[in-house]
Amino acid sequence: MKKIDEALSISNPRLLSAVYFGLLSIVATIIIDAFFYAFGVAQILPTFQAILLAVIMASCFGAIFGERIIHSQKPYRRRAFLWGFAMVLAALPIYALIFFYLFKTHHPEAFADLGFNNLFVTYLFILLYCFLVAGLWLAIAAGLAAMYLRGHLVYDILHSKHEKLKPLKENPVETKDETVVKPAEQNREHVTTK
Repeated sequence: MKKIDEALSISNPRLLSAVYFGLLSIVATIIIDAFFYAFGVAQILPTFQAILLAVIMASCFGAIFGERIIHSQKPYRRRAFLWGFAMVLAALPIYALIFFYLFKTHHPEAFADLGFNNLFVTYLFILLYCFLVAGLWLAIAAGLAAMYLRGHLVYDILHSKHEKLKPLKENPVETKDETVVKPAEQNREHVTTK
């Protein structure tokens, strides 16, 4: 008899994946910006815009691929890794296009006399640059993160709702028949009045 996988019954896998990859994108963007800053590379976009773009893209594509990642059948490791890897590869052209637009609005002097063909070649160059510098490594990291999401985090979330809170120590309550002695703080005996 086959045992039913609990991860397939989780509600809102898209929301969970969107939040998970959105939070990871904040960390990844800060690490990449710090890495470039350490090597003296000038900041192409302001950090706030770069983080906002990364969070929006990671959350959207996390929501699109979230159900496929979380509902991967066992053995799920390879499938979850491939879905996470494919998620970054699918997001990269759109990310590069929005990055190109923000770069163009932030540095308009660099694109003053370019025609459509030159803009398209520049976009392809930015896409290649994004893939070589960060895309491949982010795709591998997203694949590993998808494996962790499917293999550990989903089960932790599912099992956390079944854990019972430890009961608090019982506080004695006054009843009509008997009076229980309370600590001095509760009887206000520690307060002195003049």
